[in-house]
Amino acid sequence: MTATTELEAVNIMLAAIGESPVNTLTGTLPVDVKLAQTTLEEVNKEVQTEGWSFNTEINVELTRDGSNHIALASNVLIVDPNVHDHPDVDAIQIGLKLYDRKEHTYEFDDDLKCTVVYFRTFDEIPEPAKRYINIKAARIFVDRLVSDEGLRTYTQQDEIRARSILMETDLSNADHNILRGDPALTSVFGTYSPANALIR
Repeated sequence: MTATTELEAVNIMLAAIGESPVNTLTGTLPVDVKLAQTTLEEVNKEVQTEGWSFNTEINVELTRDGSNHIALASNVLIVDPNVHDHPDVDAIQIGLKLYDRKEHTYEFDDDLKCTVVYFRTFDEIPEPAKRYINIKAARIFVDRLVSDEGLRTYTQQDEIRARSILMETDLSNADHNILRGDPALTSVFGTYSPANALIR
């Protein structure tokens, strides 16, 4: 089985409203196609913001520039200094920089080790995540365009099942135990965020 592409995911969403598939997502697109693509992107970012093993990295060293500012990559969704390494630092993300709320400044005295959640493109994420995001996006897409419940290809149970498979896969890939959590992730996720709820 080959990995689902963004184009295939959009065509699955179009099929849910009875529309024909398209061959490309570039150039000038029909309104329904563009809406499907936009909805898929929205849901992809929403789901990834929860922080999963495939888009979360621990002990990332964020270094200061010549002005002692810490710049962030454009695909950073969440960043949090490791509490064990920096117990006195209270830093938050503002735009593409870290800001020290305690000292009210963008300047830091040291480089910071952080837990970082990154945004991955649809083609970069694992298949269980693609499946869950695709089903969730398809349900939202259909709700935005049609009111007839009989036209809904996917049910809430389909969405719950897909999320359950994603959680199971993610937990098996993660380097921490769901019951106690990873100390390096505690400052961001507590004992583990995606498993806190079966459906969002």
